[in-house]
Amino acid sequence: MEAVLSIIIGILEQGFIYGVMALGVYITYRILDFPDLSVDGTFPLGAAVTAMLLTKGTNPYLALLAAIAAGALAGLCTGIIHVKFKVKDLLSGIITMTALYTINLRITGRSNLAFFNENTIFNSGIALWIPQSCRIVVIAILLAIVVKLVMDWYLHTKSGFLLSACGDNKTLVTSLAKDFGKVKIVGLILANALAALSGAILGQQQ
Repeated sequence: MEAVLSIIIGILEQGFIYGVMALGVYITYRILDFPDLSVDGTFPLGAAVTAMLLTKGTNPYLALLAAIAAGALAGLCTGIIHVKFKVKDLLSGIITMTALYTINLRITGRSNLAFFNENTIFNSGIALWIPQSCRIVVIAILLAIVVKLVMDWYLHTKSGFLLSACGDNKTLVTSLAKDFGKVKIVGLILANALAALSGAILGQQQ
């Protein structure tokens, strides 16, 4: 029974952590109708940035914010390549993803960076108030809920409605005197920021 419970908890941990990335992928594939492969690079980018910062003694929550910023920057690069340089959507994501393989190695400085003895969101701060047996799954659930609530709020703003219309009705966005390309770039920034956040959480969990 204990083994089964352990498996279930493990599934929930991984599921909610990857669920954050799924929200990002949902933005590109479902809302923007954009096959963005750059998330294959921004996911490990979040983990790489977090690992590097943790070894420097950075607060683990600040490390998450830094990972979000790094992912957003990568999404911006994909958007600029696609919108400004007129590169096909699939190829623009591949270009960013390929570049991030080298960038991630440069950030960590090596292929494997250990931070077992460093503080993470799972072993410091408010995490210590949660029983150790369910600490990771509780924090993963809370983070997933926070991200989902923020996403729901954003999609009900003017910018969010434009983003939703971007994939369904390009003409509507243009008729509102809004730059279709800029709206698409915003969506890519948001999607890759979430992918990097997911990678950062998984990195600290591992």
